[in-house]
Amino acid sequence: MKTVRVDEWFHDYLKTEKEDSETMGEALVRLTGAPAPDPDLVAGVISAEKGEEMKDRIAEMDRSSARDVRERMVDDS
Repeated sequence: MKTVRVDEWFHDYLKTEKEDSETMGEALVRLTGAPAPDPDLVAGVISAEKGEEMKDRIAEMDRSSARDVRERMVDDS
């Protein structure tokens, strides 16, 4: 685990955008669109079934993030 220093305003932004079920790190990954782990690195570490569950959850997070952005754009008009 690493520590990342950010300005206070950015930390406040992250706290408002973070889902209750997320860690700050998970929120950063979601908000920045960070790449998924290299499949070759995780091959054999998790089952194919668990991998599919993870892909489904990531896809849902992408959809909900896009939906949230669209809703905010409509609300701010």
